[in-house]
Amino acid sequence: MTAEESTPRTTGVTVRLPAELADALKNYAFVTDTSANEVIKRALIEYLKIHGRAEIMESAFQRVVRQHSVALEKLENM
Repeated sequence: MTAEESTPRTTGVTVRLPAELADALKNYAFVTDTSANEVIKRALIEYLKIHGRAEIMESAFQRVVRQHSVALEKLENM
């Protein structure tokens, strides 16, 4: 296995934060001896574990309802 194969692929993302939140992030990262990137990554993983699946399912359901609204209305009136 080459070093390239063992290194996870990453993508850069720009996040705009209010100054107060950015300062809190920098302070937390400093105090915990962690990079701000790692703090954000962990927070996002935790958030998606808690909220991601339910919100994705709700969004998908709403999309299907919108896309098939005519058929669903016809079935309702049968």
